[in-house]
Amino acid sequence: MVGDAKRRQYGWAGTVKDFLGTPAEQLLSPLEEHLFGLLKLHAAATQVSAWTEEVAILHMALRDAARVRMDLLGWGIVFEYELLLEGGRRPDVVLITGSDVVSIEFKSTGHINVADVDQSAAYARDLAEYHSGTHDLNVHALLVPTTLKSPSTSIDGVEVIKPNDLTDFLLRLPGSEIVDVDAWVNSAYEPIPSLIQAARLIFQEQGLPRIRRCWSSGVPEAVELLGQIADECSQDSGRALSFLAGVPGAGKTLAGLQLVYERTAVHGLAVFLSGNVPLVEVLRGALQSKTFVKDLHAFIKTFSKTHQVPSMNVIVFDEAQRAWDRKYMMFKNGVDASEPDLLVRIGEDIPDWCALVGLVGDGQEIHAGEEAGIGQWATAIKTQGKLDWRIYCPPRMGHHFRGLDVREDARLDLSVTLRSKRAEHLHEWVAEVLSGNLRSAARTAVDIRGNAFPLYLTRNLAEAKSYVLSRYEGDFAARYGILASSRTQSFLPKYAVDSSYPATKKVKFANWYNNGPGEIGSGCNFEEVVTEFGCQGLELDMPLIAWGNDLKWNGSEWQAKPRRGGYQLDNAEQLRLNAYRVLLTRGRDGLVIFIPETPEMDETEMALLAAGVQPLPVKLAVAS
Repeated sequence: MVGDAKRRQYGWAGTVKDFLGTPAEQLLSPLEEHLFGLLKLHAAATQVSAWTEEVAILHMALRDAARVRMDLLGWGIVFEYELLLEGGRRPDVVLITGSDVVSIEFKSTGHINVADVDQSAAYARDLAEYHSGTHDLNVHALLVPTTLKSPSTSIDGVEVIKPNDLTDFLLRLPGSEIVDVDAWVNSAYEPIPSLIQAARLIFQEQGLPRIRRCWSSGVPEAVELLGQIADECSQDSGRALSFLAGVPGAGKTLAGLQLVYERTAVHGLAVFLSGNVPLVEVLRGALQSKTFVKDLHAFIKTFSKTHQVPSMNVIVFDEAQRAWDRKYMMFKNGVDASEPDLLVRIGEDIPDWCALVGLVGDGQEIHAGEEAGIGQWATAIKTQGKLDWRIYCPPRMGHHFRGLDVREDARLDLSVTLRSKRAEHLHEWVAEVLSGNLRSAARTAVDIRGNAFPLYLTRNLAEAKSYVLSRYEGDFAARYGILASSRTQSFLPKYAVDSSYPATKKVKFANWYNNGPGEIGSGCNFEEVVTEFGCQGLELDMPLIAWGNDLKWNGSEWQAKPRRGGYQLDNAEQLRLNAYRVLLTRGRDGLVIFIPETPEMDETEMALLAAGVQPLPVKLAVAS
């Protein structure tokens, strides 16, 4: 057996020869020790039974295969390999041939369940993407339902194999005679952290892991550039207004938090502002601190009305394109100035120098008063600025600041989503869906699903919940929950989704996102619903999106439900489309859409199916 017995990253590891020569009872003991070390839980009888079954199946298959090919004896085999920073996720068995890696998931069932298929695909994907010892190898995903009687098959890239066919599969694998199992189990595993995980890493002074994907996306270069701009301002007593733009999930908030942390170390306190109250609550809860993250609207109100001066020179504010315009500020607060006007004034009041940094999301305007967009920042500089301001922005935004001292830099445009390799093209698909280009969306969906990012639709809420729970069974770090549009409160509650204002107002977002399954207030309990206002800027592994009648397909285009009363919007339909853009781009692992079973939503279902969303199957096969 390889490695140290104390808190190792696996249950048991060795060569196939070692495995075949080790009695079953000697294999079970280290598996139990690993489980207790990882989760502080003793193995239940059902878990021990499952291990015993998979060991017996593997022993028979590998023994028979080795009789035909002696080189198999030098292959590596690892039980319960822990995926670091993944909350205890671990594939049942990993087989390393030298040229290939096989992730094997056993299920004590005679059915082929879609959640099991997706879980198996995710393990293989994560090893291929994040495990350095697997990067250059071919990766296979195997699902073995232990009592399956129907023929072995391939589903969405996952080989579903009944136990009797496992030997034949192994014999088809290429490989070498000697595999360095120790090197493989000790190779770095570096997943992309969620926003909450990343925030904790940054402010616990652990830094972000140098993940290939994260560090090739442009985030480090953008943070470095913005830091240089702040340094220049401090050296020449300058004022700078910079904009960092990007697609949903590109790492804008991550970059902003990293910048605040780094500049606090260099220049004293810096601050991250967001008008997104749920994001503020979740980040404060994760960091256990109110120092670095503050409410944007409260910050502006405090320093514009009291004429106090902030103690920080570097101010990062989220969703700059969503800042409240003059009209809405008058309606909301009786103030004849936009939020950009007031932030520019505050920036000029700060002694010596100031670096303002606005994060800009594409198509994220969902509140009243947010329709004016980025152009109002140019207006604010022109009308409120008494000092010289330097503007830094991506090339595609430069036209907004004509006549000002603007410097364009492509490093300020993040175009690649970080949430998951599988979600790379998700924002493109969402844009095509919401623009009504369903045929093009269907083509994009093929690529998304090909990267094991499932897009499912169901008219049965119980089945949707069951799939998500099965998909993340035993994964205590996974985060999922029900999302819905805020304009569905008179519709969805009739279908067991309480998106009413009284219900959604009571949600404690720090608990909803930070707490795990079974813990108080966790979204994983499916007890509370979060709207677009509660999920913007945040993410889930698997959102369950309840689609309402506020945005329906009428046979040729999307039609938004008219808004009645209250503040009159300049572009209510666009805000409704943007609300669904936010809902549909929250997932790291996939998404499930629930549409209530009512005739008025039938055309909407057909439109989404035409756009490449697949009906959610519960069981794909049954034992004969």
